[in-house]
Amino acid sequence: MNNKSDFQNLWNDYLEGEITAEGMSDLQKHLASDDQLLQDSVDSFQIHRLLGFNGQESEHQHESFVKSTMSKLAAQQATSVKDGSGRSHPSPSNRYDPPADMLTRSHLLMIMAVAAVVLFALTYFSFPKVRTSQVIAKTTNVHGVIEWTHENGLVEVITTTDQPLTGGTLETMTGDATVTLQFADGTIVTLDGLSLLTISEQDQKILRLKRGNISADVQPQPDSKPMLVYTAAAELQVIGTQFNVNARDESTKLTVNEGEVLLKRTTDGESVNVVPHHQVVASLRDAKQLTSVKRADQIHSWKSDLQSETSYGKWIPSWTELAGKLKLAVANGEMSQMEAVKTYKKAASLNDQQGSVWALPSRFGLSVVVSVNQQATIPVVLERNARIRITGRGYSATNLVVGITTNQPDGGFSGKYEREIDPTESINPETQEFTIEFPIETMIRSDNDFPVSPIGREFVGCWCSHPTNKVTKLEITSIEIIDAK
Repeated sequence: MNNKSDFQNLWNDYLEGEITAEGMSDLQKHLASDDQLLQDSVDSFQIHRLLGFNGQESEHQHESFVKSTMSKLAAQQATSVKDGSGRSHPSPSNRYDPPADMLTRSHLLMIMAVAAVVLFALTYFSFPKVRTSQVIAKTTNVHGVIEWTHENGLVEVITTTDQPLTGGTLETMTGDATVTLQFADGTIVTLDGLSLLTISEQDQKILRLKRGNISADVQPQPDSKPMLVYTAAAELQVIGTQFNVNARDESTKLTVNEGEVLLKRTTDGESVNVVPHHQVVASLRDAKQLTSVKRADQIHSWKSDLQSETSYGKWIPSWTELAGKLKLAVANGEMSQMEAVKTYKKAASLNDQQGSVWALPSRFGLSVVVSVNQQATIPVVLERNARIRITGRGYSATNLVVGITTNQPDGGFSGKYEREIDPTESINPETQEFTIEFPIETMIRSDNDFPVSPIGREFVGCWCSHPTNKVTKLEITSIEIIDAK
């Protein structure tokens, strides 16, 4: 075996953590004899570390190796002697004999400098230790547009089940999107509807829900290493339970259906244990004592409070639109400025809760998403013959997709249902207003894995969307669930 291949084999063994003591000694000899090998090794090591392919040998071994190399180089320089021609020769005490022309003072200093770089690289890339990426979960249900950002920043669209996942970030990109993950221990987590979740698992499961909804059925975890769920407003510690979380920018709602979950508020560290059939809301703005509230008996009707319940869309108070109309009236001489100001002030004081939500555009179309109020403690259960009614205004509108999200009656994600509607026939050409109403039973499940019908399920949210942006504007003024009575 030639010197080059011998060095390469030794270097590979070192990177993989499989090198022997004898091999380490041989590797030092190679590096001491050729500064280019040392420079190439620096590059190779850094790439290997960044990709997470390094072996699991200790940092002490790394550091000892480099310090030993530098020490031998320094000793070699000190014991070198010059003959009459000025050529340096290594001391007879050295057991390996690199070429004499490689051991001039300038070469030795350069090798030592590069060795120092190696020591820096070993130290820098060793803390914290980079572990080889391991599969921690797989997808068991996928619907809609799901983007997965790997640990290395690579983004891909998930379209299939049984896709292995390492640590990284999942994002459901549309209102109808949902993805279910199963961890190795059987723990199941479902993410749905414009949500963003980062998952990791080292010694314990760690989830970071930046926004949106998760439903989790958690297998028993070690008492000392519970599953952790972080949101902007709270930290959850889970030993084994079934729960739902809804996270917004400033607040987090936790509903526990089985077991117990400890919730700690981010702002002040106050905590509360949440038991089955109870819920709690933690807010960044709320300094009151955290209280776990028991969920009440079900109801069967609901009317949206768009100002507080819109999770995607732009809320516009009614008096904001009035301001534009009054300015135009004054400009056209239809009323005085004083009359306009008086009218505006009256409307603003009386109708501060009134308004509408405008759909926001994305690369997937226009959308509005509305969820049941976080503070609501009474579940809305869909009855047979119940209807959904949506009012709004559409401009150049074509077909709209109306969808609902449901949970199981005893907690946990159930499914999504939708129906495509052509609102053009119901649009008033003068005001652009429309009213859409239809039986909830006519809605179709968006995935075959969902229950056939939403009847008997808990209603948790609704979305209206147009998938192509051909709708110039879409405004929603009201959404209602009308019971069968």
